[in-house]
Amino acid sequence: MPSEKSLQLTDSQLCKSCLQFSSKYRKRCETCYSPRLVKHPELFQLQIAHIDCDAFYASVEKNENPNLRDLPVIVGGTTRGVVATCCYIARIYGVRSAMPISTAKKLCPSAVFLRPRINHYKGISQIIKSKLLKLTPNVEFVSLDEAYIDLSGTIKLHRKPPAVLLALIANEIETSLGLSVSVGLSFNKFLAKIASEADKPRGFSVIGHRDYEKVLQEKSVKVISGVGRKTFAQLDRHGIEVVSDLLRYEKHELNNMFGRLGNTLWNCARGVDTRPVVARKPIKSISCEKTFDNDEANIDILKKALWRQCENLSKRAKKNELFPQSIKLKLKTSDFRLIVASGDIRTCTNSAEIIFQGLLKVLYNNLENGPFRLIGVSLSRFRMTPKEFQTTDLFDDSLRKINLAEEAIDEIREKFGPNAIIKGRALNVDGKC
Repeated sequence: MPSEKSLQLTDSQLCKSCLQFSSKYRKRCETCYSPRLVKHPELFQLQIAHIDCDAFYASVEKNENPNLRDLPVIVGGTTRGVVATCCYIARIYGVRSAMPISTAKKLCPSAVFLRPRINHYKGISQIIKSKLLKLTPNVEFVSLDEAYIDLSGTIKLHRKPPAVLLALIANEIETSLGLSVSVGLSFNKFLAKIASEADKPRGFSVIGHRDYEKVLQEKSVKVISGVGRKTFAQLDRHGIEVVSDLLRYEKHELNNMFGRLGNTLWNCARGVDTRPVVARKPIKSISCEKTFDNDEANIDILKKALWRQCENLSKRAKKNELFPQSIKLKLKTSDFRLIVASGDIRTCTNSAEIIFQGLLKVLYNNLENGPFRLIGVSLSRFRMTPKEFQTTDLFDDSLRKINLAEEAIDEIREKFGPNAIIKGRALNVDGKC
């Protein structure tokens, strides 16, 4: 490995396999003869990266079950719901994330459909996070399988430029966990994200100051954060399909057409993104949902699903010391109509019982709209402390007793395990949890 002093600005090629530098562009590495080369004139000058695990859930399942290696694997459910992720074999058939499972089955009937094991994936994600944090504390985790990294100022610490550190960590993750990652390197988050998507899987792409205009020119405006289906349709009505189309408009024109998103559109079209990499972003909301195997109208089954979701979100809120002021119930009917209604929460609390009682009324009020294919809960408008936001209701005996009882239950579960105390409403008819 060349030292920092020996690294010249003319060095612009890196072998991802043996990490050797070269000042000349070649088709294969001179040292290990690998074709896995990264080439860019600014390779050793850029410092903002985006790392994305390739088909994370499906890759975990394949790595742990060799029998799945050569099969199309789709994670997200076996009968209903949507695709959480799918392997690259399944993508050949046209399967994509967020696609209804029923559509995925029609496109790829030979696929292996698996339910997601979220807690297991979280454990593996934590291992990956710990590896990234060894490089720098400036890591912004945006999901279980992707993160932004600001490697500014790390050359003196690690005696290696950011590009080499990223290649090293990608190799380490693949060797130790059997999972591949794709890396995007650039000078801001927007372009780093685009770069990481350019050469999947096992990719390492670079977008610099010299070529970002060419890269963006024919990219769909969908690559811009905030451009969803509705916004894309609105852009399309104005004849805006690719990023370069935005260059026809002044900033005030885009603001008039798209509101606050106008600034983002104007900046991104010019490769500008001033967002810093934030190590710990404030949590704006947390949510979970369940898609039933069959449309469900049974109030006992609906209440059980609601309670489990309230317990799950309450646990997450307590772990992060968050106290929601807004709770919402999400229901999707058998004909795909979506109902989202706010629950009655009398105080700023993360108590599972109080949240459950507040949403139970909403559930009863909407039973006539059933049966339901999906139920979900979301918490938002968080405060970091309940005290200064508590109303006089908090001193009501019933609320105080609920909070005290829940605190006692939490202490017992912390000491003896999560199943030490289970409420009856969480049990099936046969008494099983």
